[in-house]
Amino acid sequence: MDHEQLVIRLKKNDESAFEETIKIFTPLVSTIVYNIAYGKLSTADMEEVTSDTFVALWYHRDQIEPDKLKGYLCCIAKNKTKDKIKSVVRHQVIDIDEMDFQDDLMVDVDYENREVTDMLRNALDAIGDPDREIIIRHYYYYQSSTEISKKMQMKSETVKSRIKRAREKLKSILMGKGYVR
Repeated sequence: MDHEQLVIRLKKNDESAFEETIKIFTPLVSTIVYNIAYGKLSTADMEEVTSDTFVALWYHRDQIEPDKLKGYLCCIAKNKTKDKIKSVVRHQVIDIDEMDFQDDLMVDVDYENREVTDMLRNALDAIGDPDREIIIRHYYYYQSSTEISKKMQMKSETVKSRIKRAREKLKSILMGKGYVR
């Protein structure tokens, strides 16, 4: 079925169009959720996020442009997953030094990706704390600079400037090791 026709039917409150959308896009949405949340959320939480994505689509079906259904679903899935991770992480005590990123950052993919992951891990170690912890909290746990500042007892502006400087340091270290993107 043409996705544009599916959107038109969704906008007319056609529940069968909603069922078709779920059938067509569940593999895509599940993959997005899994790729972002693997190692951070339980299987039940990931399934919940997938369902919530489609519920959000139904409630906001009037806002979808006919040729943007796939992109709209991808954005919802990404944002819902990040929100769920944030809500779960808020209730956890994170000890950065005790964490093992091996399993979470190194998905079973080709050798090149493993090599990049190792370079990134070494670069994170090289920038040292507190910048290392700030970067991990921001990019791995999706914490905002305000959340990080509260947890680490720093000013929010300090966290923002440390993120910027740490990114520059990481870029320099990675480029020095031959990683160019």
